[in-house]
Amino acid sequence: MIISPFAYRFGRLLLASLFVISGIFKIIGFTGTVGYMSSIGVPFATLAVIATIFVEVGAGLALLSNRLARPAALLIAFFTVIATLTAHRFWSADPAAMQGQLTQFLKNIALIGSLLMVWAVEPKE
Repeated sequence: MIISPFAYRFGRLLLASLFVISGIFKIIGFTGTVGYMSSIGVPFATLAVIATIFVEVGAGLALLSNRLARPAALLIAFFTVIATLTAHRFWSADPAAMQGQLTQFLKNIALIGSLLMVWAVEPKE
C-alpha cells in the first residue's frame, strides 16, 4: 500500500537520478573510470565499466520511468552490493581515507535499503 503516490514517484525519481547521472558521467569520463577501476584491482576493468554503465543508465531509466521498476531496483541493489564491497573497503583504507570510505559504504547501504523498498512495493499507479 502506498500512502502518497506523489511521494513514491518523486522518491523513485530522486533515487533513479543518482544512478542515471553517475552512468552518464562514466560515459563522459570512460578512460578515467577504467583507470580508476584498474587501480583498485577490478579485473577486466573495461568490461566492468561497460557493464556498470548499462546497469546504471539502463536500469536507472527503467526505475525512473516506472517500466520494470521493481526488477530494475533489484538489479541495481545487487550491483550496488558488489560495487560497495569492491570500491569502498573502509576496513582496509589508510587512516586518512577511512572516514570517506566509511561514509560512501554507509551511503550505499542506505541506497540498497531504498532499492529493496522499491522492489518490495507494487504500486497501483
